Amino acid sequence: MKRISTLLAAGLCLLSLAFLASGCSKQAPQAVQRQEVLIGTNLSLTGPGEAYCRSTEQGVELARDILNEQGGLLGKEVNLVTVDNHGKADDAAMAVQQLSTRHVSAIIGPNMTACAAAVMQPAEALRIPVVSPACTDPDITVDAKSRQVYQYMFRATFIDPYQARAMGEYAMENLHVTRSAVLYNGESSYSKGLAEFYRSTIEARGGTVTAFVDLANHDGNLAAALDAVRQDPGQAVYVPLYDKKAREVIVLARSSGMTTPLLGADGWNGPALAKNVDPAYLTNLVYTDHYANDVHEKTAETFAERYYEKYGEWPDSYAALGYDSLMMIAEAIRRGNSDKPQQIAQELAKTIDFTGATGHIILDSNHDAIKAVFILTFWEGEPALLEKQPAVNIQ
Repeated sequence: MKRISTLLAAGLCLLSLAFLASGCSKQAPQAVQRQEVLIGTNLSLTGPGEAYCRSTEQGVELARDILNEQGGLLGKEVNLVTVDNHGKADDAAMAVQQLSTRHVSAIIGPNMTACAAAVMQPAEALRIPVVSPACTDPDITVDAKSRQVYQYMFRATFIDPYQARAMGEYAMENLHVTRSAVLYNGESSYSKGLAEFYRSTIEARGGTVTAFVDLANHDGNLAAALDAVRQDPGQAVYVPLYDKKAREVIVLARSSGMTTPLLGADGWNGPALAKNVDPAYLTNLVYTDHYANDVHEKTAETFAERYYEKYGEWPDSYAALGYDSLMMIAEAIRRGNSDKPQQIAQELAKTIDFTGATGHIILDSNHDAIKAVFILTFWEGEPALLEKQPAVNIQ
């Protein structure tokens, strides 16, 4: 009986320990296996940049649909968590915090320079990979002072020096421009940066910049700024402005009889210009962009067809960049066999052979995209591809 009592006491003791252990389970919960892969979007869906970001969001949504048709990622459904940053830097930084609490695996956006710059530190601190679909400013993936590469910042697009060089070279080689003017907005880092990169390209190749006119010095008066350019426009005028301002310059120049070729950048947004400008004014215009529906590229053609099927309109470059951003993340998840943010960041940095709607992409050591630049014009009022300049590493 004594032996039985001893065994009983021992059993009660072990049972008590088991209850104590279960009582501590809140301190060390068992990991819950998520049944979905969550991807955040941090875009300006209202406010500045809305037109660009709506297209980007639709491109991301299409990529999600296609991934789920293919069985998702890691056997899980892909879902989006959307936060509107209203085109404000503070809201963009806060969006990273919000998306972190939702346990997203990666974040797509922002597009706008100020917003993208605002998310660099939060992304690094929270260790969440951010892919900017369309921000072309060189200093969102690399610290401007130390030149240290941010581990969690990436982009799906080329950078401003890249597209400005492409336009400068195209102007000199194909349009035989040796003298060129520049009209830009010094209050926009995007516009100012492109203007300076274009000028350096022209001058490095032996050309001359005849006028370097800052719209801001004319209190935003386009007519006065354009008059300053007219004094010596050279053989072409580079106008690196966003689509609304670019549209105003084009209409004012053409309606006043100025026929000099006008050159632009991705901010022109060709489809938006085609919708909002009289076709009679869309003459002698050339601009750089990220995408053209090239029927010779299967991925681009399939993307365009699926986009039209879903939204009833043909995609612009921002939609294509949104699509590519999610597909790049998806490839990183598959390659690393993990949807954990840190693993995704490591795999994104290894992107060397990705083919998306905007073409073949390699991410360089700064996490910038080495890819082709599309040179477009307008034909019968619609964007038309002139040339596709091959990818060049300009690091």
